[in-house]
Amino acid sequence: MNSPRPSQFSTLIGERMNITTTGAGLSRRGFLGGLGALGLGLGLAACSSGGSASSTSTDLTVALWGDANRAKLYQSAIDLYVQKHEGTTLSLEYLDLTAYLERLATSAAAGSLPDFIWMRDTHIGRYAASGALLDLTPELGNGIDTAGLGDAGVATGKVGDGVFALPSHYVANCTLYDQTVLQSKGVDYSQVKTWDDYADAATELTDKTAGFYGSYDPTLAATQNHFEAWIRQYGDDVEVYSADGTAPGFEPVVFEEWLSYWDKLRKAGVLPAADIQIESQSSGWTNDLLVTSRAALRLASANHLTIVQGLRQTPVGMGVMPQKAGGTTDTWRFFVPILVSIAGNTDGADTAVSLMDFFINDTAAAELTRLNQGAPSSSTVRDALVPKLKPQEAQFVQLISDEMAFPRRPFPIRPAGSEAFNTAIARTGEEVAYGRQSVSAAVAWFMGEAQRALRA
Repeated sequence: MNSPRPSQFSTLIGERMNITTTGAGLSRRGFLGGLGALGLGLGLAACSSGGSASSTSTDLTVALWGDANRAKLYQSAIDLYVQKHEGTTLSLEYLDLTAYLERLATSAAAGSLPDFIWMRDTHIGRYAASGALLDLTPELGNGIDTAGLGDAGVATGKVGDGVFALPSHYVANCTLYDQTVLQSKGVDYSQVKTWDDYADAATELTDKTAGFYGSYDPTLAATQNHFEAWIRQYGDDVEVYSADGTAPGFEPVVFEEWLSYWDKLRKAGVLPAADIQIESQSSGWTNDLLVTSRAALRLASANHLTIVQGLRQTPVGMGVMPQKAGGTTDTWRFFVPILVSIAGNTDGADTAVSLMDFFINDTAAAELTRLNQGAPSSSTVRDALVPKLKPQEAQFVQLISDEMAFPRRPFPIRPAGSEAFNTAIARTGEEVAYGRQSVSAAVAWFMGEAQRALRA
């Protein structure tokens, strides 16, 4: 039996162990070198000859980030694919996210990416532009059914004139809230439509004497998705990045108004002091302000609903993110995609395309992987999956389906400097929250720093 195409990715994590899957579960013998990585040969049938220069090889390497639990779920889905495609051998490799992204960068530079790759939206632009990924355009509507994705879904992987990734899952912006507290205060979150409504509700829910905050502070959050949505609410021509990706796509006043909005609430005692929230965040979800009943509202990702509820005894509600009064009413919405790509030099393009269609469109595969990476990207699969989910899982998926019913413009491909750009946003928020700089001074610093990050 020939092993799958050798990759720099697998070389860096150590010698891969091939284990024939019999449904007995995931062996831990593959954890090598203390890296937390595992290679799994998941072939149920004899391997075909690998290493040829054609696109017909059925020996492929699949790369995924995550933990052992995610690997088990995706092993089961790969088992199902191999059962349906006799003669195929798929070897699964995974790492924690930070190490995974480092391995991808090294592998791409060496021209030895795994055949089939889960990809972050922060990285698709650079790998597509470098020629490391396969252009999927000829397969759209042919080898890969994109009817359930729609044009906006396909656009998430469009770089230049080609499509180099497609979404397998989505997460969405939302508000999570302490349902018991809101009911006791007579606050109906379904009536919170605008940012002014949100501020009024958070103020009403605050109890300063008890050290209970109306809202979590998103300017100190690890991700900036909610600020990105705020930017897009300013109009159809206002975007996170400029068209060429070398500068912010918004004027300083947009950021100033975001920081001023939250700074006003912070000074009124509606938000926690910066050190309180930073300490809370440093301890992970178990010490989160909403989890520990110290805050009523929290801007979050919709997939966090089940995490937060699993750590609380009392019910957690979920509602849509507020929008700017008088701003664009629909097209600002965006959904953070979990993407799948294929190496540009794979020997098994035909199998990789088939596998991509499977992970996007196969309902049975979605039942196995569940919501581990988010809600399925295909509307058809989401609709089929909802009746089989737990109530809060179904609520998360339904929120995404409901929000996707609104027209929306594609989110721009993130440029190579997007991570440094986001770091600058977070630092700016901290400067204001700790009172080290005024809003105007902090934003002036950011605009210069953002251009340097995006032009580097």
